[in-house]
Amino acid sequence: MNPFSELKLKGVEKSNGFAIPQILILGIGIAISVTGLIAASILGLTGSRISRQELLAKSSSYSGISRLRSLFNDNSKGRLFNYFWLVNNCSEEANECDFTNVANPASEYWSDDTWCNGEENCNGRQKAPYCSTETNISWQSEQEIVSNLFRESNFLGNAFADSEKDFNQYFKIISSKYIGTEEYGINSILIEGLARPINNSIKSASNKLRVNIQVNGITSESGFGFISVGENNSDKLESLYLGNINFNQNNNSKGSIIWRMNIDNNDNCGNFVELAKANNASFPFDGNGGLWVQPLALPKQPRLKNVRDIGTLICTAENYAKENTNCKLDSGDLSEKTFRIYSLYARGPGSKFEVSTEDKKKIILEVMGDIDISNEGKFCHRDGLNPCGSGKPQNLTILFKQKSESKQNKLVCNKDSDFGGVKLNNNFSYNTLSNFNNDLLPGHTFLIDNTGENSNEKFGAFVYGPKTTLLSARPKSNWVQISNEEQISNNSGLIVISRGVYGYIANVSGDSIEETITNLILTSDLKLIPYSSERDLNNFEIIGVGEKINSLPANSQFDSSINKVFLLYDNFTSNYHLRGFDSININRLNNSNLLDAFPGSFAILKPKNNQNDINLGNTLSDNSSSNILLSAFNIKVKARENYFDRNFSGAAWVKNFCFDNIGEKNWEFSKNFIEELVSWHGNQFNWGVKYYRGKSIILWDTLRDFGTN
Repeated sequence: MNPFSELKLKGVEKSNGFAIPQILILGIGIAISVTGLIAASILGLTGSRISRQELLAKSSSYSGISRLRSLFNDNSKGRLFNYFWLVNNCSEEANECDFTNVANPASEYWSDDTWCNGEENCNGRQKAPYCSTETNISWQSEQEIVSNLFRESNFLGNAFADSEKDFNQYFKIISSKYIGTEEYGINSILIEGLARPINNSIKSASNKLRVNIQVNGITSESGFGFISVGENNSDKLESLYLGNINFNQNNNSKGSIIWRMNIDNNDNCGNFVELAKANNASFPFDGNGGLWVQPLALPKQPRLKNVRDIGTLICTAENYAKENTNCKLDSGDLSEKTFRIYSLYARGPGSKFEVSTEDKKKIILEVMGDIDISNEGKFCHRDGLNPCGSGKPQNLTILFKQKSESKQNKLVCNKDSDFGGVKLNNNFSYNTLSNFNNDLLPGHTFLIDNTGENSNEKFGAFVYGPKTTLLSARPKSNWVQISNEEQISNNSGLIVISRGVYGYIANVSGDSIEETITNLILTSDLKLIPYSSERDLNNFEIIGVGEKINSLPANSQFDSSINKVFLLYDNFTSNYHLRGFDSININRLNNSNLLDAFPGSFAILKPKNNQNDINLGNTLSDNSSSNILLSAFNIKVKARENYFDRNFSGAAWVKNFCFDNIGEKNWEFSKNFIEELVSWHGNQFNWGVKYYRGKSIILWDTLRDFGTN
């Protein structure tokens, strides 16, 4: 049956012949429509195939960025990948590279003139530690893993034998460049994402990107440096002597000891605990910081405000007891106050310096010269009116300044003895004293050999002194001089430790520059005498200073014209001696030299012979014959108290950290200290080992080619 036979169209009843052309036209229209749909579908499928390849190439470049970012952000289990953010890497496709070159971050350097300090062949500070803390991880292995991202094409996904996909995805990292500082920067990455047909090496789609990623250095709690040593590249292994110190974590806090030095090759990656003379030390538990060797940049010192200049402080027992003495300090009604001190001496029985701080009443001590707290002297840091030792370290900052640049006669830790102390790496003779150059002197020191009478007392502060040596070592002699103007009339001289060597003050109760300026002591061959050190070269300690007030016994061979003497202790023979000396001025006695803590004169020991030296024997007890001679020079001594424990808290960032193996020493650090220190001085003081992390993407730019590289 004809399907159209029953078709009735309006207006065709009168002429049956018109029906066939109408049906034909309708059929042609339907055919054209169907053909158009088929053609459109074919074209659509072809366009989708091309767009799909472009999308695959784009996702390849995105995946490549994600893979590099994930790798560089990985520092799990001691991995070193995060340092690759800081260096420049390139593949052979980069314009400036003929072959793939992935840098070793430990062989890259931050430019730093202060660190090199005029030293020849100094590249700067290393960007990364050369010696890994994990024995199964090396820079070579980490470098090889990173290099794989820059070589040829990196396949994405998994290959399956019966896979029905038409295209494979790849990416090529062309280069990565870092622009920035140790704190913050940008890493600019050039990458190409690819789509390739299966079983065909010809790329069918490509997506080229420049991606800039913000890189931030973050100091973790365990990375915080509660001890830092090393001022510049020349200090190296001689700047740290930990001795038998115990490190105590308050509330399981974390922290590190930062030894700032460059390491040139694997041969120098030795046992740093042994090199730091720390075999008897108690370190934090594993994973909680420890000893880290890397020359990290130190922040600049905090800004100062409300500064009050109080000059040189000589805090004997009598000076401490005076009304309105500067040996007792607080901030008054101010939330923060700074005291500028030229030098601070609390040395000898009864000597005491006191500072009182509170959470809302903080104090900064700006010290231009030295601090000497020794021979039973005490540094009393109170929390308000609470007992000595209760002061919170985060409320007291001690900043050391130094006018001279000490390069030629530099202080270093003495590692030749359990007694520790310091020595001079070039203890030369000062043969030319006219037009004296103060840069020939060693750097300033902070000596503290006593922190209190019991374990509850401790010295707590943040000590910032990149040019200063922190020294805690006990002398060998058993006697100390009493320098007290009421008990000893007409003799107010005081032996002090200045710049790590022996010196003296002419008059502890005086107020003139001549009386209060520090003078240094030289041997008869014109060499300085380091404190508690070099017993093979300078085999004596200097205990006291005196001036003749009575005649000597008639049988004495001592030169009667000598009026001033030092009391010495011979470390080899254990005998005590009186030795005459001469003085020669080396700097003008003016306020400028006093402020800059330059010495006024050299006191030069006379040669050891019967005319210049009196042997007092091996004891200075009251019933010994030596007392007649001591009294003749108005010198009074007492037996040294038993060794006290030495307890510290807070942080010390110094040039040299020189302790000893004598007595018990403890150092406490806490998370609360870090938080409060940062809150006071700024986030840059959250200082220590940094972990670098690529965070925000701040530029995502599609490129035509890599000609802009």
